[in-house]
Amino acid sequence: MKYVLAEIVKKGLKESAKFFAYGYSVFMICYFILKLILWDRIGVIALITTFIPLILFPTFLLPIIGLSIIKKRWFTIISAIACIILISWLHIKYFSPTPINITDSHPSIKILSHNVHWYKTQSPSLAKLIQNQKPDIIFLQEIVSKHTERAFTWLKADYPYQIGNPPVGILSKYPIVSSEILHLAGHPETQQRAIIKFNEQEVVIYNMQATGPWLTRARKLRFFKLPVYIYGKRSPEIQDLVQRVERETLPVIVAGDFNMTDETQDYYRVKKVLQDSFRKSGFGFGFTWPHGWELNLLVKRLNWRLNYPVCRIDYIWYSKHWGAKSSSVLEATESDHLPVGAELILLKEAV
Repeated sequence: MKYVLAEIVKKGLKESAKFFAYGYSVFMICYFILKLILWDRIGVIALITTFIPLILFPTFLLPIIGLSIIKKRWFTIISAIACIILISWLHIKYFSPTPINITDSHPSIKILSHNVHWYKTQSPSLAKLIQNQKPDIIFLQEIVSKHTERAFTWLKADYPYQIGNPPVGILSKYPIVSSEILHLAGHPETQQRAIIKFNEQEVVIYNMQATGPWLTRARKLRFFKLPVYIYGKRSPEIQDLVQRVERETLPVIVAGDFNMTDETQDYYRVKKVLQDSFRKSGFGFGFTWPHGWELNLLVKRLNWRLNYPVCRIDYIWYSKHWGAKSSSVLEATESDHLPVGAELILLKEAV
């Protein structure tokens, strides 16, 4: 009886593995075809793209299943080729930084950007992070009055130039020549544009907070609501930002919470006019969100905290006037975003 039961279980596991291998393969083929044709104009494709490259990792299981269970040569060969392509892509994109070669004659500037998640991040934690990292300019998103009243005040000696306009704020060691509040594409999200004086050169900086996508339920059938991925408000904001950057003549730095991953169409829109500091000089995936999510809020009676972010949505960008010496994801505060930092080198000054 035990032997028969074991055989049934074994057969069930084999059939499940076959179903997974074929199903996952068809799923990924359909995804790539639709993305190639429509990019992320379809909500489902946009949602899947958000979690690339994690969704690609099961590809590494396909040759094992093909060799040991499916036992079809064509499937094993094709899946092995897919693994080689995936490894090459991961290596080139995420594990091959190209930091610039510099000399002491090139002035450098250290940037820190952090979405503090409203009241979640305590002022002492924020001040400690900044004091430990010692950046020259800090870009903050989702700040509240307690941050401007406490952390900004504590840091006034080191950062005498401050613009605290909740929900965004900038702290700088260098003089702020001018500043303005922006609402890109006329949306309610708040951004900042300022001009600082660095090394006798005026530099334009943007503090970015894009509208975040979200999942909601829409009634598609009579008795059933399907989840719908809403992300349409972000694209006009990104396009507005790109158009503004294209008109700038001074060196530009843009940092903040973009609420997009590096596989989205909006990312490539920004990449046409700016350079991604982490892709140039960082190492790894650089995931920044969501950190410290309490999953018991999502699933009842599940007392577990997600301390390993799965998306990169926080960026430091720069114009052709700069080069990236280093870039990294920094130590956590109480926020669900991890802060990011970069050191940029001024390669050429604007006339």
